[in-house]
Amino acid sequence: MTLTVTTSGRAVARSGLLPATADELLSYISARAVSLAELVRKCAGTINTECDDFAFIMIHAAYSSAEFSGKLSGKRRFLPYQLFKLPLDGPQQRLSSLMFSPSENDAMNAAILATRWVTGVPIREIEKPFQVRGGALMSMFVEAANIIRGFSDILYAVTSPQDSILLPASVDAHNIKQVSEIIGSLRRLASRLDVGLPEDVIWMATLQVDGSNLLNRAQIMAMRRAEFSSPDHILDPGRFPDLMGCFGPRTTTTTGLAQALQGAVREWRVLERNRLMESQRKRLPAECRPLLQKFYRARGVEFEDALEEVLKCLEFNVVARDDGKVPSFPDIVTDAFKLHLSAIECKSKTVGDSVTLNDATDVIRKASVNGLAHAFKITVCQPYISPDVPRHLAACSELCVVNAEDLAEAFVRYKLGKIDLHGLSDWLQRPGQALREMLPSQASIISDG
Repeated sequence: MTLTVTTSGRAVARSGLLPATADELLSYISARAVSLAELVRKCAGTINTECDDFAFIMIHAAYSSAEFSGKLSGKRRFLPYQLFKLPLDGPQQRLSSLMFSPSENDAMNAAILATRWVTGVPIREIEKPFQVRGGALMSMFVEAANIIRGFSDILYAVTSPQDSILLPASVDAHNIKQVSEIIGSLRRLASRLDVGLPEDVIWMATLQVDGSNLLNRAQIMAMRRAEFSSPDHILDPGRFPDLMGCFGPRTTTTTGLAQALQGAVREWRVLERNRLMESQRKRLPAECRPLLQKFYRARGVEFEDALEEVLKCLEFNVVARDDGKVPSFPDIVTDAFKLHLSAIECKSKTVGDSVTLNDATDVIRKASVNGLAHAFKITVCQPYISPDVPRHLAACSELCVVNAEDLAEAFVRYKLGKIDLHGLSDWLQRPGQALREMLPSQASIISDG
């Protein structure tokens, strides 16, 4: 007998979830994929207003799954007993048609409290309704994050190009496109559950000085209320007095913290990038290393040239280049990637700045006015996309943005045979942001039994 190890089966095995959990959540997502994708797009288009309906629905699904429900003997996660009381007021009534069913009171209350957590509500306020200690709540939030993160990995595997016969029985092949649209939002939700913050300020929780976190959750939320949510806002010298005001009256302490924060932001941007570049340099053959350095250091037209050199080094065909003769032509057009013709725009900034939403979406306009509307659009960001941009792209189905360092990692793995063209194309031609953490492993292994 021959056994086929499918991409989806491997992802389930690695997720840490019960197979029953994976199956029921896949069935749930597949059945409601169109509505959930519409909800993600609606939230992405919401300006200056919080929209956490999608977060609530998916957290509720995690707490209602076989991991918690006791429907199977495999139950191994538990919610605090205090949550069995009548549900709190929340969005459950107006979202009932989209929610995972059946539901218990504890799952509903847990989802409401966890949604408050990811919106930045102080933990002491979250403790009050049921008198549940912060430690128990934190454990509950971590459980939800792990389930959602593991399930997003499963969805990524399910939506990778494959014969429909290899899909799990619980997945409708007609809804694969809509399923793929919610994966990025799920990954970001898991990160929000880790730190208890809105999506646009998650990155601040990683800022460190001397190995310790620089900002606490309350300080980050104070900065967000004062509209300091992006690196560019924090580094704006004209807003330095307002930045200090986020931490209290002007004193030596608040001045020092604001200065330390600006330094940490600059370091955050540079250090991780340098570490990754060094790792890539060591893994590459010696003859490829100068091109890697050129790719990282180039800006403007030189960056476009460097990307073209990389593509040709990997034996990818470049169909056309922006030679200045055709107005508003994309920087590079290639048919190298298997899924679609690709129109690529290179956007570069000096170190300390980031690519904005307008820059990131410029390739859509350029492709359309040059008869390339059918091509998939890719914006390569040097050194990186502004952290607020990916959320706004959730409603865009024809654009992928990728940081230069992440694209370099993908190309290094391709060069070393760690990823095939099929996997690379799938990774780079999905709407949203292509992150190196989402790079697939080599093709599934077929084994005999």
